Amino acid sequence: MTDRHPYYEFEKDTYEIDEFDCSSIFLFVGKERALLLDTGCGIGDLKGVIRKITDKPYIVIASHGHMDHIGGAGAFDELYINPADKYFLDVSFEKMLENRRNYADFIREREDKYYPYSTENDMLCWEKKPKLLPLSDGQTFDLGGRILTAYSCPGHTPGEMVFIDSKTRYLFCADACNRNLLLMQSGDHTEGRYVSVEKAAKAMERIVSMKDQYDHVINSHHDYRGFGAPLADYVVDQALECMKKIIDGTAEIREIPDPLQRNVTKTVAVYGDVFITYSKEGVYETR
Repeated sequence: MTDRHPYYEFEKDTYEIDEFDCSSIFLFVGKERALLLDTGCGIGDLKGVIRKITDKPYIVIASHGHMDHIGGAGAFDELYINPADKYFLDVSFEKMLENRRNYADFIREREDKYYPYSTENDMLCWEKKPKLLPLSDGQTFDLGGRILTAYSCPGHTPGEMVFIDSKTRYLFCADACNRNLLLMQSGDHTEGRYVSVEKAAKAMERIVSMKDQYDHVINSHHDYRGFGAPLADYVVDQALECMKKIIDGTAEIREIPDPLQRNVTKTVAVYGDVFITYSKEGVYETR
């Protein structure tokens, strides 16, 4: 299987691994061990890519449960994940493989690029499910000379987590914040699989209040930033302000092409350079 994933050391011992425009995977190398944040869709030999960078032992963490972030987790023995997102793994390996391949094929078509892999040979069905370990708010991972702290930030999914790295002073926000932010509003309130705009705004407000702990923000898809480059500094603030305007009913509403579907448009709220996808029924918490 291919191990030709591009990767870039954008800060010392801090790598962004590009899974062929499907997702970004991050590797943090400490003095004693390393930490892998997300596993992408599961294209090719991710372990082989890691071996090119470090021979240290490493732990594997999922920022959230979407298949473009946990699709490669079947190659590993253990996976830290917020329990609120464990249900994303409650599908058959065969169905997950179908979803992973469909997504990768869509990205290839959308980007119209050559990628050094084939979905048939480089995206395989899981043989086993990793042991799932709980990931909780405030949990720390000491790698030796650097500590990553996880914080709950529900919105994109119920169990979305963000991470602050003490060494680089980066906030790794995964899919919790982006110029194109999709809120999780397709589940039933009673199942714990639904995040209101109110709840997402409260979580984002807490992350904004932590700005004394980080200097830059980087997310897990580089389609709205350069590879190895942070998001624009204002994106987190604009995302929060957009949520507030949705809540108070003053948001600007537009119809735009959906970047994740062919020939489909979607309705979004816009503030500055940020646009947020949500449902009108999902603005407020259940009273």
